Amino acid sequence: METEEELETGYGPSAPPGDNLCNDYVRGLRESFAALADARGERVLHDDELALTLCDGGSPALFGNVAVMGRPFDDAGWREAVERMHAFYAERGGGPFLVFSAWPTPDLVPLDFGRIGHPPLMVRLPAPLAVEAIDGFEIRPVADRAAAEAWERALVDGFPEPALQPVQAGCLLPERALAVERWRHWVGYLDGRPVGTASAWVGDHHVDVDFVSTLDAARGRGIGRALTATATVARPDLPAMLIASDAGRRIYERLGYRAILRFTLWAGHRQG
Repeated sequence: METEEELETGYGPSAPPGDNLCNDYVRGLRESFAALADARGERVLHDDELALTLCDGGSPALFGNVAVMGRPFDDAGWREAVERMHAFYAERGGGPFLVFSAWPTPDLVPLDFGRIGHPPLMVRLPAPLAVEAIDGFEIRPVADRAAAEAWERALVDGFPEPALQPVQAGCLLPERALAVERWRHWVGYLDGRPVGTASAWVGDHHVDVDFVSTLDAARGRGIGRALTATATVARPDLPAMLIASDAGRRIYERLGYRAILRFTLWAGHRQG
């Protein structure tokens, strides 16, 4: 039956938690990045009107400055969102900022953005998960400053992220950030040397797997798969979700993940 009432779309802050995995993931992405930025003492803006979360560490690295769109926009809404982002990030120096949208966007190139891509969002429903042992390899939780610095080195060199090389302690995970309750982090050690990372944001309705990396010299041994599996079962009773690369998609599929949609990612360029 047709109605003149405005109907709930399932997207944005008005949708109830647990309504759908896409909206839960977006909500978790906003919360998780903001919590980490807050713990690092960085600038964070929650724009309730636009359902927009902006985090700015003034970092030279793209993923050190993050904007997450909380709902879809029409063209007029995008223009307003772009103005808000440019105004926020122009307030200080730093590198570009990374924009996450779960929905297609207009072409933002004329508005001083660069194309990053359309990576798949993947989900794995709760199920047992076993990973074969790897000789000389072990995974340890990050629980102190030394482990946090090992996580930073392995992540920056494993991605790699040239803008953060050589790695400076505290650039991504200062010791005070370990107190963020919902974030959990792991380092993979091969023969005692840190060679990979994984992290998980444990939400109420899903686990968000992030920061998966492996050093080039340690690839091809199943280390990335083992680290991803560890983060995936941080709460084994909840679905796990992640944004994959097309290159890494097969690894996640072998762990039981399935793609459900593609995100749109942009690099915003600071103005001023």
